[in-house]
Amino acid sequence: MNASESSVMEFGGVQERGPDARDRILRAAESLFAIRGFEGVSTTQIAKVAGITQPLIHYHFKNKEALWKATVARLFSRMSEEFSAELRGLPQTDSRRYMVEMIRSYVTFVARYPQFGQFILREGVQQSSRLAWMVDEWLKPLLNQFHDVYKKGLSEGWVKDIPFPQLIMLITASASHFFSLAPLVNSLYGIDVNSPDQVLAHSDAVVEVAVNAILRAPVGAEPVLSA
Repeated sequence: MNASESSVMEFGGVQERGPDARDRILRAAESLFAIRGFEGVSTTQIAKVAGITQPLIHYHFKNKEALWKATVARLFSRMSEEFSAELRGLPQTDSRRYMVEMIRSYVTFVARYPQFGQFILREGVQQSSRLAWMVDEWLKPLLNQFHDVYKKGLSEGWVKDIPFPQLIMLITASASHFFSLAPLVNSLYGIDVNSPDQVLAHSDAVVEVAVNAILRAPVGAEPVLSA
């Protein structure tokens, strides 16, 4: 028995080394890292929220950065799977409509998982090895799906010639900030951003702004924006 296993046995036994303990650690880490960022969270705090002992974190994960990466992978893989599944159900024959509904699907996702936007906000403010890893492993593959439609729109002339970096920041920020900054929105306007009517209202607003901002030809609201 190595030192890590001895510590685990001392603080709760074999049952705490199972998948339930690991899942509790990841759920606690996701909520804390999303709000406070990597530097603002300790493994002691994560253990307390997860309801486990700190040695268990080091049993399941090599160090705090390994836990952070596992947390990001868990959240972003969930997004990739759900978002890709939604995209497969969208109409493929009309590229303009496909882009619009892709944006709508993204808004719906970040409403379900505001931690996604929070992770990007926390890590995106400074260069780090964590940011480079998150970009290469998760963000670029995700954005490539939208970039392909954008390039097609440029070649066919129905997308305005807005540089892609500016375009994607405009769309992602307008989609996610409403949910990532839920306490601020509630303090300003007294609304629950996660209520179904607010999610729908924000989805409609983002799509309306995006359509007017990026599509060259006027598009009728009803045929293009309907679900």
